[in-house]
Amino acid sequence: MALTELKGMSTGTQTVVIERGPVRVFADALMDPDDTYTQDGAPVPPTFPFVMSYWGSMGTGGAAGLPIEKLRGPGRAILHGEQAFEYYRWPKVGDVLEGTGTVSDVYEKEKSSGGKLEFYVTETEWKDAKTGDPVCKTIFTLAINVKPPKD
Repeated sequence: MALTELKGMSTGTQTVVIERGPVRVFADALMDPDDTYTQDGAPVPPTFPFVMSYWGSMGTGGAAGLPIEKLRGPGRAILHGEQAFEYYRWPKVGDVLEGTGTVSDVYEKEKSSGGKLEFYVTETEWKDAKTGDPVCKTIFTLAINVKPPKD
């Protein structure tokens, strides 16, 4: 059963520094050869905010702040669901951003096999650490494929 008590939970606040090296490697992984990503002040690739909490965090990050230990277990497979981004301005190399996240939704769907899919949606609002101005919002859905009970 989905852990609906997580809805509304804070996933914490973290600070990230966007550095040129990780931006370039990320662009390379996307096979984007644009030299723009090698420059100081370069814009980040469009999906880079998804990895900011893993790559660039100052001491914290990963798994969108969800309590993964509570979501694991026998017959449960953790999957990447979907991701979305809203931009107020484009993040760039040199930015220091502060992200504050919450679990915005928790729900489940029955599968025809008798199992379930659980969905955990997190939203992180990223602001410029110096000015407090909004930069972007990441929306991430983690899915748990739950096997049907054995008879």
